[in-house]
Amino acid sequence: MKYFKAGMIYLFVGVGIGSFISLLSFTLYQGTPSIKQFLLLMTMSAVMGLLSLIYELDNMTFVTQLISHLILEMLTYGFFIWLTFGSVMIALTNIPTFIISYVIVFIVFRKQGQANARRINQQLSLIH
Repeated sequence: MKYFKAGMIYLFVGVGIGSFISLLSFTLYQGTPSIKQFLLLMTMSAVMGLLSLIYELDNMTFVTQLISHLILEMLTYGFFIWLTFGSVMIALTNIPTFIISYVIVFIVFRKQGQANARRINQQLSLIH
C-alpha cells in the first residue's frame, strides 16, 4: 500500500511537471501538438513520474538511486520522444535540454525535501 500511494503521487507530479515542460516547449517553438503527441507526452510524463519510486527503495544508496533514475528517465524520454515525433535525432539533439531540466527539477525537489526535514526537526525539538 505504501508504494501504491507514493506511486499515485509520483504519477500526478510527473504529469504536472511533464505537461508544464512540454507545453512550454510547444509554446516557445510555436507548435501545436496533435492529440496523439499530447497523449504520448502525458503518458511519458506519468511513466517518468512513476520512475521516481526508485527513491523509495531502502536497499540502494542515494547515489545509486540518482544514477539509476537519471538513466531510466533518459531512456524513457528517448523512447517516448521517438514515438511522439518519429525521429531519434530529435531525442538525441534534446539531451542537453533534458539534462538541464532534470537538474533543475532535482534541485527544486532536493531543496523542498531539505526544507521539510528542517521543519519536522524544528517541530520535534519543540516537543522534547
